[in-house]
Amino acid sequence: MSQTIKIDGVTVPFVEGQTIIQAAQDADIFIPHLCYHPDYSANGSCKMCTCRVNGRQMSSCTTKAAAGQVVESNTEEINSERRVLAQMLFVEGNHHCPSCEQSGNCVLQNMAHRLGMTALTFPNFYPGRPTDASHPDILLNRDRCIYCELCVRASRESDGKDVFCISGRSENKRLAINSRSGELLDSGLTRDDAAASVCPVGALIRKREGFATPIGEREFDRNPGQAVNIRAGTLPKLPRQPGQKIRVATCSLAGCFGCHMSLLDIDERLVDLVQVVEFDRTPLDDIKDFTQDCDIGLIEGGVCNTENVETLRKFRKHCKVLIAVGACAINGGVPSLRNGIDVRELLETSYVDGLGVDNPGIPTDPELPYILENVSPIHEVVKVDYFLPGCPPPADAFWHILSNIAQDEQPDLPYDLMHFD
Repeated sequence: MSQTIKIDGVTVPFVEGQTIIQAAQDADIFIPHLCYHPDYSANGSCKMCTCRVNGRQMSSCTTKAAAGQVVESNTEEINSERRVLAQMLFVEGNHHCPSCEQSGNCVLQNMAHRLGMTALTFPNFYPGRPTDASHPDILLNRDRCIYCELCVRASRESDGKDVFCISGRSENKRLAINSRSGELLDSGLTRDDAAASVCPVGALIRKREGFATPIGEREFDRNPGQAVNIRAGTLPKLPRQPGQKIRVATCSLAGCFGCHMSLLDIDERLVDLVQVVEFDRTPLDDIKDFTQDCDIGLIEGGVCNTENVETLRKFRKHCKVLIAVGACAINGGVPSLRNGIDVRELLETSYVDGLGVDNPGIPTDPELPYILENVSPIHEVVKVDYFLPGCPPPADAFWHILSNIAQDEQPDLPYDLMHFD
């Protein structure tokens, strides 16, 4: 008779010697993790996989499964603690996803999305640790390192080279290179080493491959064929007559308009889309205001001024379903990088003290909207029904979500469409 444990109420068999996370993965139960990798010894450094085991909090990657264990993982209390851990990792390093070469294939980014971490509540640390670009094929950006020690273990256990180690403590802690010069160039690390590609974030990347690796390459992070639910609520019924098209409105707030360009990248499928979709207020057809209430509102860009707030509230009023599209709408994105700077200082730098300013003076035309103190994601202003991540989201994601809604189906994107770059 096989031995079993219970994980979130599900009976899970295990083999003698397995850890809780190994038993969970064999049963297709996902436990969030960052430093765990099935090919290397576990060290429990990230604490993201911490569960409550028989009432005690323990790392599931280092705790052996034992008959009769009751494991709690997917609870709001535990996930709340995981969100705090994820936030601390984001602010401790320079993790600006739209500009990171690992975006779209980053385990930290994926974990933040899974846990519903859409904004940061801690100030950024901006550590300023030295980057090592000495190697012809591999770049080390220490600011992004989360000290999971996967590269340390991969180099020792798979490559047999012992290239990396963790040096220092507290704010002086850093990933160090075991070479005479202390640089990657002299370390013996090669492009094909396991340590060169095991980093779960963008600290160690192979040069000339930025933004090229498809999400989902690391199969141990997901169940094959898994779909990802992107909704914040349940799709309301959109009553329509047989053959009636869904009505869609779109707008761009503080953004680059790249999400709208990606929507147009569905190319010839637009012909099929217009059979079931009719566009109302959108820059795509130059309709300036709503002609009637709409089924779907697609919003890209963050909220940076009073006009954005007014536009967003109008969309919420006239759209049954509101979708936050892209990084800027979901977490503020690149426009929110100005949040740490005083607004007056920003205006003076741009219009008074900036290089090349001919007629210094901050514009005061009453037609201009007031700039808000901070750029905010749209869900901090109005209720959002769905989130479609990406910078921009791929065209296939737009096609998928609009096709789902047109057929009165809940949008569930295939995992490979959940891109952040």
